[in-house]
Amino acid sequence: MIVENLIKCASLNSKGQRIKDVRAGLGYTCVLLEDGSSGLAYTFRNEMGCSCSILSEAGNLIGKPVEEIIPWMKESHLLKASIGLATINAVVNNRPDANCGTGNVVDVLNIGETDTFGMVGDFKPILMRVKKKTKKIYVFEQNLSKGVELYPEEAIPTYLPQCSVIILTATSIINHTIDNVLSYCQNAREVCLVGPSTPLCPEAFQDYNVTTFAGSVVQDIEKALEIVSQGGGTKSLKSASKQVLVRI
Repeated sequence: MIVENLIKCASLNSKGQRIKDVRAGLGYTCVLLEDGSSGLAYTFRNEMGCSCSILSEAGNLIGKPVEEIIPWMKESHLLKASIGLATINAVVNNRPDANCGTGNVVDVLNIGETDTFGMVGDFKPILMRVKKKTKKIYVFEQNLSKGVELYPEEAIPTYLPQCSVIILTATSIINHTIDNVLSYCQNAREVCLVGPSTPLCPEAFQDYNVTTFAGSVVQDIEKALEIVSQGGGTKSLKSASKQVLVRI
């Protein structure tokens, strides 16, 4: 499983690090390590219910060994899983051998008019560009109220195998749906994982048909912590992070 691969990769590269700060915001979760590395992961705030005690470990995370928090990625508790992935991203997205480039993900994927495009998660800026490249498009979403052109997640087994270029949200790692979704991507020539939650860890995906990562590396740590604490989302975090592309 990809989650197990990510835990193994991050644990091997954690080098005895400890947690320096954790911010669980309304849009994203950010984890800062003692060496100054930080990572982001999406916060599933709407799925956590209405409780005055979301995380029982709150107030006791600072100073924890990274190796103790990384396995939280396996948790069904979505905030713990977000903290786990943000910790993993703090470790793997800041390695000097990350081999990150830049560019627009739609251009890198070379989408043409003969391609059938599939997207799991409604990324409107990406979709606007894709519509100029091809008319054969399937967009899958949990919340169908977001648009009339959306397909329910239940339609993924029917239509995703027909797609030649696929973009997946990295939040599927947090809710543990990524292995299932990727099982329907085997016919695609390009499969891209996108969003600030993306772990830049090719070795964790070597047995899967993933060809590209479009993620983020935090550059202004204090600004990122401030934005996350104040409920900022992907757009706000652009001022504190660098969008990167990694081709596998």
